[in-house]
Amino acid sequence: MSDFMVIPAIELRGGLALRYESVGMGTRANRVDPISLAKEYVEAGAPMLHLYNLDGPFIVSAVEHSGSVLAGAERNLTVVGELAQTFKVPLQLSGGVRDIDSFKVVTQMGVKRAAFGSSAMRDPAMCKQALALDANAVVVFLDVKDGRPASQEWVDSPTVTAPQLAAAMREAGIKSIIYQDVDADAAGAGPRAADAGAVGKQGVQVILSGGVSTLDHIKTCAATSGLSGVIVGKPLAMKTFTYQQALEAAKAGLAARK
Repeated sequence: MSDFMVIPAIELRGGLALRYESVGMGTRANRVDPISLAKEYVEAGAPMLHLYNLDGPFIVSAVEHSGSVLAGAERNLTVVGELAQTFKVPLQLSGGVRDIDSFKVVTQMGVKRAAFGSSAMRDPAMCKQALALDANAVVVFLDVKDGRPASQEWVDSPTVTAPQLAAAMREAGIKSIIYQDVDADAAGAGPRAADAGAVGKQGVQVILSGGVSTLDHIKTCAATSGLSGVIVGKPLAMKTFTYQQALEAAKAGLAARK
């Protein structure tokens, strides 16, 4: 399984992790201990954990944010540090990593991979600063909508494709991309694995996020050349399937890869 990773996602809100359950026609988010949840995934064999900070930026001023959002972000930051000290598996963090200051804060506290979101698309120069500090710690979300990058300032073309953008980012030194189809979850049709795989064929590591809700989705992604892994959140948090079952599906898909 070294060629394909199934990465559990842990959503952090106010210093606690969210775990979901079905209630009537919808779902309910319960707040649980993040250390215990992470331990569950690590003991099941997770090679990495993805942490979503749902409370906004870590490095903010009182003018930008205040009250519960700011307090929640600070509690999340404390939890991230505790997770980094507790577990040996690498942590990949997104949400609030938007500038050099926040990149420095989280990497200095033990986060191995800091994922930039829309800020990376708007500011390639900032990404290059982060690359100069620690190229292996820089990960960029590539948001795709209707098959096209949702926004970007890396290539001077309004019609640039996701693979072309990935090639430009690779030339700048980006090694890892999280391919996020912003329509996948809403559409309910599953991840567009082939499109993400085409990005991975540009010489960057590509992890897919969005739309992964079944074991068949994981199997399909693992069978797709160019993909290095998937981030799986709510299905694991809801216990739709176990992490061990997810690994078995990935193993079957990887065996079928051509």
